[in-house]
Amino acid sequence: MRSFARPMMGVWLILFYLAACTDNVGYVEIKAFPGFNVPLYLDSVKLGVPFKNGTAVVSQQVGRTKLQLERGGQLLPVCEFDVRKNRIVTVKLTVSAFERIPRCELKK
Repeated sequence: MRSFARPMMGVWLILFYLAACTDNVGYVEIKAFPGFNVPLYLDSVKLGVPFKNGTAVVSQQVGRTKLQLERGGQLLPVCEFDVRKNRIVTVKLTVSAFERIPRCELKK
């Protein structure tokens, strides 16, 4: 019976460790307009998630985050927002007739 208890304790410790690693995570849902294909970055990390029907959801560390796009080899900030623990922030990218750079609409 003791030999069974030790491996189970190890499993619980691993599960506890994994749960502790993901404590400070929130989610960002990005909604883009049809045909959007410019590389996006959260802070300085490129989003490798494909957009499905104009929407992508990624996990992000809790705190202040900057959504940026790449144009001409440079990162251009689009907007900044707070990511909160276990919450989803929705960022909707829009383009006006007067500006070529997308703008953000945030929903918390």
